[in-house]
Amino acid sequence: MVSDLPSRLRQSWHANADAWTHAVREGTIPSRESGTDAAIVEAVVRSLPPAGRVLDVGCGEGWLCRALAALGAETHGVDASEPLVSAARDAGGSYDVLSFDDAGLDPSRLGGPYEAAVFNFALLDDAPGGILRAVRRALSPGGRVYIQTVHPATVGGPYRDGWREETFTSFGGSFEPMPWYFRTFGSWVRVLTGAGFAVIDVIEPLAPAGDAPLSLLLVAEAPLDAF
Repeated sequence: MVSDLPSRLRQSWHANADAWTHAVREGTIPSRESGTDAAIVEAVVRSLPPAGRVLDVGCGEGWLCRALAALGAETHGVDASEPLVSAARDAGGSYDVLSFDDAGLDPSRLGGPYEAAVFNFALLDDAPGGILRAVRRALSPGGRVYIQTVHPATVGGPYRDGWREETFTSFGGSFEPMPWYFRTFGSWVRVLTGAGFAVIDVIEPLAPAGDAPLSLLLVAEAPLDAF
């Protein structure tokens, strides 16, 4: 039995691969249908040059790579979960099995250079500095990183960094509970600046009723003198 939380987080993406693939492809995740999928696609393509290259980090079953490729981008996805990468490859596109830890140790394994890198609800552990620094090295000068995550204002409990648990009860299907690391807004900014990025935009997609944010979407760049 895996006991430490980062290992349990990684294990959950293997255990939940089939249920996650089904939920994404059948549209059973309410927030995605309400607007978070559209928000990340729109944010990336807004500043992406024609035929720009995009790295999807923590790509899961590959839906975002496929959506961006359909709009003319050249995409590549990486994920630590072999079952998810297998599902992504079956649906078409370029993908590699690669953990955040391994990419942090050898950024060249990410390929590149890319005009954009995306973490779409994929930056979930307590120590993301290594993968963010690796991604910065994989970006072309002026490239951007996009992080969509749970909006801190919509999560109950104390407003401080710490581990939480996701049970996926609203998604349907049979999921294993997943630990994930909650961050305050200020903590997200510190994580990005600590990895050499500067936040240039903050997007808060709203629910259809307009009364609550669906997510927090941060856009950051590395200063040109960092390359």
